[in-house]
Amino acid sequence: MLREALQIILAMWTQEEATFEGKRYQVRGAINQPKGVQKPHIPLLIGGSGEKVTLKLVAQYGDACNVGGDIANIKHKLSVLKDHCDALGRDYNTIRRTAIVDACSIARTEEEAIAKLTDSERANLDNMRKSSLIGTPAQIRERIAEYEEAGIQELLIHFVDAATNLESVRMFAQECMNVTR
Repeated sequence: MLREALQIILAMWTQEEATFEGKRYQVRGAINQPKGVQKPHIPLLIGGSGEKVTLKLVAQYGDACNVGGDIANIKHKLSVLKDHCDALGRDYNTIRRTAIVDACSIARTEEEAIAKLTDSERANLDNMRKSSLIGTPAQIRERIAEYEEAGIQELLIHFVDAATNLESVRMFAQECMNVTR
């Protein structure tokens, strides 16, 4: 279903009237106007990390991928993606590689950052650290470097307290992204 959906999406983004005959979906004369301004089409990000199907579809159709998990898992998934790219003759470096960060809790001290977590997150702190950014700006910069070393180019970050306190986002921007007000 995903394979066919991707083909339909790309057809609608690039053709005046999309036609597709698949096992699951049939589209005849579908119109998507106006087209996006990006050429040849809007970048197609495919999220997921199934090694046999999803990552192969990323290599075949995707402009970007999104994977999750700990650094070891991310390295493995990106290696699988690279293998699929090699098998298809696709340049792996043409795919933007992103990852989801389950939680970001940043504060001036590690203790303050941990205190922002829920009781269940604190009880599972060792596992949380594997796929989250928890700690001081220096600790978080170190973790971001690990993602970069693994091959990730962009992070999608969920701040644990952004809904009630933008100070964490400001601190992250200033201390981890070199953004000034």
